[in-house]
Parts: sequence; structure tokens; C-alpha cells
Amino acid sequence: MNRDSHSVFDEKRGIIMGYLGPGEDLITGLKKACQKHNVSSGTVSCIGSLSTVSVYQPEYENDQPAYSKPIVWNSLVELLSGNGILGKDEEGHLDIHFHGVFIDHRKNLSGGHFIEGKNIVAITVEFTILVSEGIQPVREFYKPLGYHLFNFYNESEV
Repeated sequence: MNRDSHSVFDEKRGIIMGYLGPGEDLITGLKKACQKHNVSSGTVSCIGSLSTVSVYQPEYENDQPAYSKPIVWNSLVELLSGNGILGKDEEGHLDIHFHGVFIDHRKNLSGGHFIEGKNIVAITVEFTILVSEGIQPVREFYKPLGYHLFNFYNESEV
């Protein structure tokens, strides 16, 4: 029996709650829920299980903060806590900056910056999105650090 992803939007309180079904990518699925409800700004938190995980983790390169190459787990993990910021990229597309902590079947705890398209739901991921009104995060390239970072604007400024 397949369980398709589903979400409900309480517009009065600005909260979306839902779940992602087996086989759905975590970040892509969260984006679909946001698009379904026409949301481009807020925060997301979730728990659940994943059959594949791919993250970046912090490291140093020439004594400077950097990110690792993708680190991949091709085994069942429990997503203990996942959190992210919803906004737009420089081209105006929906963007999610997502980090999480998970534990595998051998009881190894890990986490990191999740990579879109590479984190597949095993059983379910249940999520809550707190929608913000009047604020639009935009992920823009910040040259001094060499990373795309979210800047926060009044909605009327973008």
C-alpha cells in the first residue's frame, strides 16, 4: 500500500502540517508542500525515517571553514530532528536550507546539511511549517565568505 504525501494549511495560524510518503525526497517533498499552499517564507521542522541520506558536514580547508564532499548513508536512519529555513534563491525559486540529526540501525548518531534530491523517505516524514508573512528570505551569494547565505527582507523590498 502506497501512502502519498499530504499536507493541510491552517491559514489563520500560518501553519502547514503534513507528511511525506515512502520514496519521496525530503527537500523536494517539502518544496512541493510549500508550492501547493503558495508559501515561500517560513521555517520547517520534521521527524521521520529515511532509506538514503546525503549530507555535507563542516570541515577545514587550509585553516578556513569549509564543507565536506557529500557523505552518504545507504541504510535506514531515523531522522531525530530536521530544521530549515524556507525562502527564495537569487532567481526567485523556492529554496530550503535544511539541517538534521539522525541515527542509523547501528546506533551511530550523525547529521549535517542535507542535499536536495538525495534523502529518500523510508516510512514517513512528518513535518510542520511555520509560515511567515511580510518577511522574505533570499539566499544570495556573499562574496567575502564564498557561500550563498539567506538575507531577510521585508516582503515589500523584493
